[in-house]
Amino acid sequence: MQIKINNKKYAAKVGETIFQVCMREGIKIPTLCGAKYSHEGLCRVCVVENSGRLITSCNTKVCKDMDLVTESEKISKARRINLELLWADHAGKCATCKKNRLCDLQKLAEEYRIENFHFVPRRGEMTSSEEQKLLRDNWSRVVVENENPCISRNSEFCVECRRCINICPEQKFGFNHRAGDVVVGTPYEKVLDCSFCGKCVEACPVAALTDQNDFSKIIKDLDDLKKFSVAVIDLEMDGKISEQLKNISHEQNFEKIFFDLGFEKIIKLEEKERNEEDEIIKNIRTEYARKEKIDPKNICTFFISSKIYKKVRKNEYLDYVLSEREVVRLVRDRGNIVAGKMKIKA
Repeated sequence: MQIKINNKKYAAKVGETIFQVCMREGIKIPTLCGAKYSHEGLCRVCVVENSGRLITSCNTKVCKDMDLVTESEKISKARRINLELLWADHAGKCATCKKNRLCDLQKLAEEYRIENFHFVPRRGEMTSSEEQKLLRDNWSRVVVENENPCISRNSEFCVECRRCINICPEQKFGFNHRAGDVVVGTPYEKVLDCSFCGKCVEACPVAALTDQNDFSKIIKDLDDLKKFSVAVIDLEMDGKISEQLKNISHEQNFEKIFFDLGFEKIIKLEEKERNEEDEIIKNIRTEYARKEKIDPKNICTFFISSKIYKKVRKNEYLDYVLSEREVVRLVRDRGNIVAGKMKIKA
């Protein structure tokens, strides 16, 4: 069948959504819930016009003789209102947010120039008792969890897009409470206990789900002139990404970076049958420290991996496990000029 988009005809297949056709044809439509994660029209940022009527493109199937418009004043106004409603809970928090400058909501707010916060109560418009009641009500639903070893959760930043719910292979997330009190979380808000594949962190468009780490301590250790910072790149990572991480890590005060099996050439592994990565990291504080005449106490070891579950492997020989997303954040927080060149999804 054929449909018309912005006065131009395009071929479309039965069962396809408007969003899918537009993505295939290179027609930009903004989204927060992400059509590849959800088809429920939740964020309503992807609205388009069909014969003058606003519809969500991610969950509307194409039909013959559709006449669509993807950009108009009416569409732009609807998108701005929806973004303002989502932004109302986030206003003023960007400076301290883990995903500042790496956040999908922030990017859309900038693109659509969300500057007038009509849905954010102003101090002069509220009495002290109303303000206190509003704060108590907001915080009563906030869930912050840092107990598990891999993923940090903070529902204060959640936009309820359902990406984590739809992508989790173990179905660890869902909606708790009802109506206006609804919040995305684990059953009975128990500590997240899963295989830590990291798909939910990768999918989250905001800072509701992030990699677990004490980032201020990481930067402090990297800047400590007494510390000899060593990074080991995961042997299982994609070649192009790991090479990029290697190049960028050199800019972040890592004195030494071991990449692929190159480290094996520097120090011979004594027990081949043991896990190579664990042995490499252990030998950094033993064989390598002795070879380079460095006090093992002054060595700070980092393991960089795309597999978030490897954070569990932190031990006496390993100080930090960083994901590729955290390397991007490290570049951002340290103001490095390489940040703009990075192709890794944060």
